[in-house]
Amino acid sequence: MPESTDQNLYVNDARFYDLDPREFLKTDIPFYLRFAAKKNGPILELACGTGRITVPLAEAGHDVWGLEYSETMLEQFRNKLTGLAKETADIIHLVQGDMSHFQLDREFPLVILPCRSFQLLYDEEKENACLKCIYSHLTGNGYFIIDIGNFISNKGKEAEWISGEEFFDWENSDPKTGDKIQRTHVKKEIDKERQIIYPHKTFRITKPDGTVEKVVKRSPFKYFFEDQVRSLLAANGMKIIEEMGYYDGRPINEKNSEFLFVCQKI
Repeated sequence: MPESTDQNLYVNDARFYDLDPREFLKTDIPFYLRFAAKKNGPILELACGTGRITVPLAEAGHDVWGLEYSETMLEQFRNKLTGLAKETADIIHLVQGDMSHFQLDREFPLVILPCRSFQLLYDEEKENACLKCIYSHLTGNGYFIIDIGNFISNKGKEAEWISGEEFFDWENSDPKTGDKIQRTHVKKEIDKERQIIYPHKTFRITKPDGTVEKVVKRSPFKYFFEDQVRSLLAANGMKIIEEMGYYDGRPINEKNSEFLFVCQKI
């Protein structure tokens, strides 16, 4: 099993995923709803996680297929389904699978790969295999939307990423348990040859009785430069029809956090 898959199964932290209150995890939902409204037919969401985007799409009436590798994330999602309206739950179809190797025997007018999940693949063979699978599942005039995080904007700036400082990410309370969860990270390691960064994330869970649990996770992500993403998409039969640097449509530049590409088959 590849390094990225081993370390990003969310075995110990899937329970915290829906508690993350950061703004970009809210702003992207209307972005995907807007594109879903342009297409009739089912939607395929790769790396659907706990259903953060899947559920709003289904609540808007879209038939959604969600593919997810992590069984722990899917367990959280299945638990969530029991609390949804029947008409919403009935149009959500969950599949456990690898986004670099899947066959669903159907085509979709919209395929989405949100929230930087493509960067969990880590090697060129799997990246190409993923895009080939997407190509084969996309209708002739369908849209494929990919979100790549702009972690390191320019070559030569890789060393600037490393820091011994502990950065605050977010804090929230779990309404089910009363636990207070705080997440921080340290930018500890970088592999410039493979273009992988290794933030070390720490979850501190304060129980109602005052006891504290700590979960530490080494969480690798591959970083891409803009020209690499463009070349990778083109090499796998995709043409970019719309691009932006954030979900509000602002242009791509080194100050913005995302590379968002809306693609169609060439």
